Amino acid sequence: MKIVFGMLLSFLIVSCSSKVPNFEKEKVCSKESLHYLQKQQKTKKQIFAESLNTELLSTQDRMQACYNEFKARTGKDEFNTCLVVGVDKKGKTEFFNFSSKEVSLDDKFIECAHQVTKNLEYGKHGKDYVLVQSYQFYYQ
Repeated sequence: MKIVFGMLLSFLIVSCSSKVPNFEKEKVCSKESLHYLQKQQKTKKQIFAESLNTELLSTQDRMQACYNEFKARTGKDEFNTCLVVGVDKKGKTEFFNFSSKEVSLDDKFIECAHQVTKNLEYGKHGKDYVLVQSYQFYYQ
């Protein structure tokens, strides 16, 4: 148990001391996403479902591949992206936007990210909710 606690503590210290830019949705999410979030703030809840979190974590390697290709093309690194998904009362995706105001994303990166995240089954994790997910990219 002490070993596990020590590993978790060292991971926390390393993650807090890294140069990863902080995510602030107002500074990162697109105007469309912010408008949607403002419109939905009183009617939809933001979700935290362990099953959805696990599914999103499973996309990390594929998103890293999108980032690696983008960085090779543009040389840009250390930025946040914003994924906003709205799910209606029937469990259907009614809003989907992947963007970043921190850096100009090219069409190849956006298409790659859409391929990774668009077809996740958001409705199986709940109904009538909004998901705001940041992917933080930085050169390791």
